[in-house]
Amino acid sequence: MPSSRIQAVGSHVAPLAKDSVPQLSGSSAAMQALRAQIARIAASCAPVAIRGESGSGKELVARAIHAQGARAAGPFIAVNCGAIPETLMEAELFGCRPGAYTGALHERQGLFQAAHGGSLLLDEVDDLPLVMQVKLLRALQERRVRKLGGSADEAVDVRILCASQHGLARGVAAGSFRQDLYYRLNVIELAVPPLRERLGDLPALCEAILARLAPRQVVHLAPAVLAALERHAFPGNVRELENLLERALAFADGGVITADGLGLAVTAPVTALNPGLPGRQLPLPGMAHGGAPIIPLQLFLLQTEREMILQALVQTRYHRARAARQLGISVRQLRYRMQKLQLREPPG
Repeated sequence: MPSSRIQAVGSHVAPLAKDSVPQLSGSSAAMQALRAQIARIAASCAPVAIRGESGSGKELVARAIHAQGARAAGPFIAVNCGAIPETLMEAELFGCRPGAYTGALHERQGLFQAAHGGSLLLDEVDDLPLVMQVKLLRALQERRVRKLGGSADEAVDVRILCASQHGLARGVAAGSFRQDLYYRLNVIELAVPPLRERLGDLPALCEAILARLAPRQVVHLAPAVLAALERHAFPGNVRELENLLERALAFADGGVITADGLGLAVTAPVTALNPGLPGRQLPLPGMAHGGAPIIPLQLFLLQTEREMILQALVQTRYHRARAARQLGISVRQLRYRMQKLQLREPPG
């Protein structure tokens, strides 16, 4: 059922009161169950491993756990492990002493020290190289960290939350994630449902997103908008929904968001591409037998990007860090493109 404030033209999105902690929107059974789990585990200090697709709201879940627990008054620090250069990773997490490396002119604290008394979210923790996994394991076991270039350990009191797309067990099975670190981090596992499994939450999500994007603007949704969104697969989940609404808001005429303004017609042709091997593709509209393909430029570019990424993934046996280096992009950029192009690692 549509929200009372998000229906057709004539209703509007009223600005919501700003809260220090973003809320998990939706009243679907999946979200009610997730909120109930969060409420049960928030009081604990046990590590939590949050599993969910890119853009599904893993950081929001981590913030909710922190906000409802005994450490709510302490800091909440989030770091994307895949975005830190390997050479700076130890200094970023544990801090460094002056002279520890070229350019280290001052003593600085690391993220563990910054999160002391609160919670530290290690997003995409399965992207950590094995050398750093050993150092992280020691820090968790000893509850102490040593700054890069230092000689003394410092006690830290931090609740560890971590997030990954496929779950840490997959990395253990592949040999890319240490089993002993897995047992330290995966004490409690939470699964965040993808948006396609809770499309009934779309009205509430649209309301919350638009209230954040345009807090002082009255926004109307045309009748066909929710129907168009419900037909979409949302490979990028809630983050993709936010991007779609932000685009539609920019094209809104008189504050009215239309289905055309969402731009779904541009992204939909990706599903026409064959998810098989590189170089294989389904016949495309306008392709002449024996002649040059006559296809929309956007589709051609998506197809070319997809084939290049697939080639890099196959050559590196789906090792994302190595594939990203071959392509000259970051692991996070590679992950986003794989989601956009619906590329998934083959089972087994």
